[in-house]
Amino acid sequence: MDFMEFKDEAAELLNLNLDGYKLKRVKRRTNSLMRRQDVDDYEECLKLLETDSEFRSAYMSHFTINTSEFFRNPDSFQYMREEILPDLMSNQKNLKIWSAPCSNGSEPYTIAIQLLEMGVDPGRFTLLASDIDPGILKTASRGVFPAKALKNMSEDLKEKYFSSLEEHDDRYQLSQEIIDLVEFEKKDLINDSYRSGWDLILSRNFFIYLTRELKEELTEKFVSALRPGGYLFLGNTEFIFNPGDYDLDKVHLSFYRKQR
Repeated sequence: MDFMEFKDEAAELLNLNLDGYKLKRVKRRTNSLMRRQDVDDYEECLKLLETDSEFRSAYMSHFTINTSEFFRNPDSFQYMREEILPDLMSNQKNLKIWSAPCSNGSEPYTIAIQLLEMGVDPGRFTLLASDIDPGILKTASRGVFPAKALKNMSEDLKEKYFSSLEEHDDRYQLSQEIIDLVEFEKKDLINDSYRSGWDLILSRNFFIYLTRELKEELTEKFVSALRPGGYLFLGNTEFIFNPGDYDLDKVHLSFYRKQR
């Protein structure tokens, strides 16, 4: 079985649109997992995806690269705190914020901490976090993070919202107060429909893995899900060329506002 045949059958088996991802990346990540799991060929890999739930979960986790951290790109979050969130709150009584994909949960939890630190009442905002990988969603909902995920946080925030796990010196438990502010859901961002009326959508470091055609398609889906005047927040290395074609205005680095 060659890789193209494997890709097509795996996509159907996983109900995942692998054609939307850059082909070289899909092959590289698949081969990497096969080496790690001592899988000899694509035929064996496909059989394991079909029959072994643990391998299937490992493939999804390995394929989607579930790495993130709190306050990733601190300057962007500072701009959000000083400009984006105040603008949204001045125009909306209640905020709807969506992190998609959310990976290990550090991004939506960062937003929750940021809003509380700004003195915003939890009753004034809704935080939804979506990802296709059920394993990472389960991890995210526990709120346990390695020390490296907290490297951009001040000591004051660490002490306020985290407690060190005695049995693991390098792992920290997020407070239940913050965990309870985020709703997690499993969602295939490529194939599933989106809820509408969002004030802020964060989709960071997702577009870099997609084909140009799929990036254009998903940009349209995200913009349609935003309310007029809402913001789309991408990763610092991701750009939307000709944002006006999508009724967007670029306001700062990786922030785009939907035209009113």
